[in-house]
Amino acid sequence: RLRIYGGGDATGNEEAALRTLVDELGLHNHVFLMGSANPMEAEWPKGSIAAVTSERESFGMTIVEAMRGGLPVVATDCPHGPAEIIEDGVDGRLVPVGDPDAIAAALLQLIEDDGLRHRMGGAALKASARFDPARIAEQHEALFTELVARGSQGHGHGALRTALHRTRGSVLDGAYALRYK
Repeated sequence: RLRIYGGGDATGNEEAALRTLVDELGLHNHVFLMGSANPMEAEWPKGSIAAVTSERESFGMTIVEAMRGGLPVVATDCPHGPAEIIEDGVDGRLVPVGDPDAIAAALLQLIEDDGLRHRMGGAALKASARFDPARIAEQHEALFTELVARGSQGHGHGALRTALHRTRGSVLDGAYALRYK
């Protein structure tokens, strides 16, 4: 089964075209257009492989979320993201942008080889720890705490403290917990 998540383009043309294609090919019992899921994190563990076929990516949070769900990710090797997250052949596959045959081949490799898919999924879960929100928040907190300490002799102490508070809260999705000594 193939579950496709996302809202498509703003006009709805993309989703309509996909629905038409699914019907024309008689795949309505195999391909499911799920629409947007919020939060998506609960959906990842239901899958076996994630495919992220972006032409551009600023970081790749979708990739990290899928890896945190224990899924190997097949992603296009677009600038600024996937190659910084995925180690090709270890925890996922990187394929050229705009090459549907390469995407299909990488997906089929993981579909047909259960052992490889499970090894890559385990490696993906382990690798995703680098991007754990709590760990990132701690790194930001340490940086800002150091900046606050450096700036305590001059101006801007309050601004740095506020920046620390906001950054930690946004990384932890609203959990504003700070420790000051």
